[in-house]
Amino acid sequence: MDYLLFFSGLFVTCIALFKRELLVNRRSFQIIFAFSLASFILAIALHFTEPGRRSSSGALLTPLMSLGLYRFGRRIFVRRFKHEPRDTYMDWGPGMAADRVFNIVYFVGSFWLAMLTAIGMEELAKRGW
Repeated sequence: MDYLLFFSGLFVTCIALFKRELLVNRRSFQIIFAFSLASFILAIALHFTEPGRRSSSGALLTPLMSLGLYRFGRRIFVRRFKHEPRDTYMDWGPGMAADRVFNIVYFVGSFWLAMLTAIGMEELAKRGW
């Protein structure tokens, strides 16, 4: 069950990896935001149940936070470089350094968010929260 919760928490990260334009398109963003918000609320509700206290339900907090991380980083990137961040996987062409930095910061940050929220919520549950 914990693996399912952890990989569900990486929902937005997978979208950014495979179909990034869905995070920019207004209509698809609203759907992703609604799913992320529902996941966040579910994680809070699960945290206060007995089975949820002993699981990685905190990873379900991650989609909303990683969506916010993407939108925040994208806003700064677009303002600074005047174009959408591009996928740099296996693309070593010139002029892609800023895009590479954006991708590294976002994906590493997203994975760390998933791990830290899952661990953090378990630690809170152990301490009686």
